[in-house]
Amino acid sequence: MDGVHDLGGKQGYGPVEREPNEPPFHEPWEGRVHGIGVVDPLGPGFRHSIELMGAVEYLTTLYYEHWLHSFIERGVRHGHFTREELAAWERRIADGEPAPARADPEGAAEVRALFTRARPPERYDAPPARHAVGDRVQVIRLLPSGHTRCPGYLRGAEGVIESVHEPQPILDVYENEDGRIEPEAWYTVAFDAGQLWELHEPGHTVLVDLWERHLV
Repeated sequence: MDGVHDLGGKQGYGPVEREPNEPPFHEPWEGRVHGIGVVDPLGPGFRHSIELMGAVEYLTTLYYEHWLHSFIERGVRHGHFTREELAAWERRIADGEPAPARADPEGAAEVRALFTRARPPERYDAPPARHAVGDRVQVIRLLPSGHTRCPGYLRGAEGVIESVHEPQPILDVYENEDGRIEPEAWYTVAFDAGQLWELHEPGHTVLVDLWERHLV
């Protein structure tokens, strides 16, 4: 998908400013939004909903505001609530009514367990991988509409297969088609950074994970 969100490799946005000892969240509301995202009962399409934001809105809002946008869009789309209900709650809270709260110790324990309990990856059946380690491949030039895991800066780039992985559901399909599962082989592909951008120091390699359909 061509969109303002695909910023990888773009020029003109200035340096990435690192904040020493940056906290996980700058405001309490960001932590609450992250918590919603962990349990996220709102259905598939998390990233695709963010990518549908307008360019001005996307570039002038914060990271967790993007998450909130996705929650609202998917919640409305899947019938969890309406925009009218959200607007009514905004008015009630603005008039001084306390925000609703719910205590759920069992649910909280389950969420904490997500960060401590490793789950074995699911295995999926799919056609055999078309490429092997060491093969030279080229990235597709025309990116699909909707969400894609293929960065725009790789269009038409040539790379070498570094590793082949067992099939996993391709997120292009999962995000765009309301959670449909379509497993496909995927690869870690090595690219000479000097072929992607003009560099002052040559010799760098970029490793990118791509699915079968992203390569020719």
